[in-house]
Amino acid sequence: MASMESKHSKVHLGATPQRHSATTPPAAFPRHPRHLTLQAVMAEHVFQKSNPILGRGNYHAKVGNDGKQQKFKIVEGMRIDSSLPQSPSILATRADKRGDPDRFSTTAREFGSELTMKDESVFAPANVTKVLRFYAFFEETVDESPSELFRLRKSMILLYLTDDTIEIIENKVANSGLPQGTFLKRGKLQKPNNGGHYKMEDIYVGMHFPIYGRIFKLYSCDAWTRAYYSEHGMDLHPDIDIPKDEYTLSRQEIAKLCGGEVGHFYGKKNSALKTFMEATLGNHGLQSMKKKKFLENCRKVLNFKCEYDDRDKLYGDLMAYSLNYFLEDDTIEIKEVEKPNSGRDPFPLLLSRCRLLKQWEGAIHDEQDRGVEEPTGRSAYFNEEDLYVGAVINVFSRPVKLVDADVYTRKYYADTWGVQLAPPMYHEEPRQEKKKPDPPPYTGYGTEEDSLGSVTHLVPKVPKKDFIKMSENDRKVLRFSAKMVSTRREQAARQFIVAFYLADDTVSIYEPEQRNSGIVSGKFLERGPHKKPDGARYRLEDFQLSSRVIFNAYEFQIHDADDYTKKYLGLL
Repeated sequence: MASMESKHSKVHLGATPQRHSATTPPAAFPRHPRHLTLQAVMAEHVFQKSNPILGRGNYHAKVGNDGKQQKFKIVEGMRIDSSLPQSPSILATRADKRGDPDRFSTTAREFGSELTMKDESVFAPANVTKVLRFYAFFEETVDESPSELFRLRKSMILLYLTDDTIEIIENKVANSGLPQGTFLKRGKLQKPNNGGHYKMEDIYVGMHFPIYGRIFKLYSCDAWTRAYYSEHGMDLHPDIDIPKDEYTLSRQEIAKLCGGEVGHFYGKKNSALKTFMEATLGNHGLQSMKKKKFLENCRKVLNFKCEYDDRDKLYGDLMAYSLNYFLEDDTIEIKEVEKPNSGRDPFPLLLSRCRLLKQWEGAIHDEQDRGVEEPTGRSAYFNEEDLYVGAVINVFSRPVKLVDADVYTRKYYADTWGVQLAPPMYHEEPRQEKKKPDPPPYTGYGTEEDSLGSVTHLVPKVPKKDFIKMSENDRKVLRFSAKMVSTRREQAARQFIVAFYLADDTVSIYEPEQRNSGIVSGKFLERGPHKKPDGARYRLEDFQLSSRVIFNAYEFQIHDADDYTKKYLGLL
């Protein structure tokens, strides 16, 4: 086609052919289409129509599209014929707006904007959403069966009040072998003997309802149906007991024995594999109530202080624990409270987080997976209503007593349960006074402070001194006159001067000279820190007038002081 078109283009765009028919236009064609005028194009068109090319049909400068037009479109899963005329109202509206009846848009946005509420019907039938529901059964005779004579087949009768139509749906029973479901499609049901069709006034609880050769007996209805009849001045009969179906009862007993009854406990709960397989088949793997409780109580924890007392046993002790109760899933965690210098290795958990059984001895066995489901109901476990200050819980044969609760726990019980928890009930342990070892005796090397430094520290440190006191009381000395207390006359007549140095609380004693005493005067006691008989050092409070002091087994009585000392002590 391309080669043919190129040859044809040479005919009318190239040089003028040497031979033409009588209809050849007298004027030569330009060599390029840009130079063609309107008259030349029209002449060329007439020439092409009147001079066909043999074997190739009529010549056309452009190849047209002779394919079929697409009329069907798929919009949102629906086949739409676009060749059909549009709505006259929409077409007229678009023509008025555009001015051209052939121009109108069928896009979803513009086409939908033309549809107003006035174009739609506002009529709605009365009682269009009201349906009366009755429960009925009919007896079906069973022939050639030694175990049953008849069988009850339960159904549900629906009466649509909008048009008085009736629909009957039979309840499905597993493994019944009967085609159950819609027993009678919705439609108006004629009364016997051409008495018209059934309406609301003709149907009530306790009636026998003949339908195509079967007699349905209405034994109950829902609560809304009873209320609707009462509003219209008609009271329905109470529900009627259904006769026993021996065959159905026997099938239920067989189902219990074979493990086919839903909700019956057979002594062994579901395993993890069974729970997973049921979830893949549509069963709820997580109960809705547990999920709701988890979302409402997430991160809400009740805390109790606990004690376990086994001091009556060998090597027993009073152990302190902390109990955490998680409200989101009713699990309990018990942690040990570590005491300093208790002599025990730290063991963080007494009970890891789990549901705590009240009677765990007979509930745990090898065939039960405790991590999948509960062996019994909620009452078999310790819950928040079982925990309070003073309660004793059995933690795997350990009686643990709850002795206190935190502020949040007390507030939770007061707001939720209206209960004020009791005050703390801690065991009072006998307090033992800490015994400090007596320091070893003074070795005589250095001062006593130096020796005590080697006792309290591995590397002795220099004893610290009060330099502020030393600077403020430098060269301040209090002098007292004293005499020796003795039963001997020559000793009792001796006089002494006791000097107390305020800078470092040291004491020195000097004996003045006395004529014809026979005793050499001079220094009686070297200056230094001296101790009382009880081991404490002498302080300023010990040197008062008329007081007695003892130095190296010699007792002295102070009877006077100089004027500076009296002024310092406030005696002047």
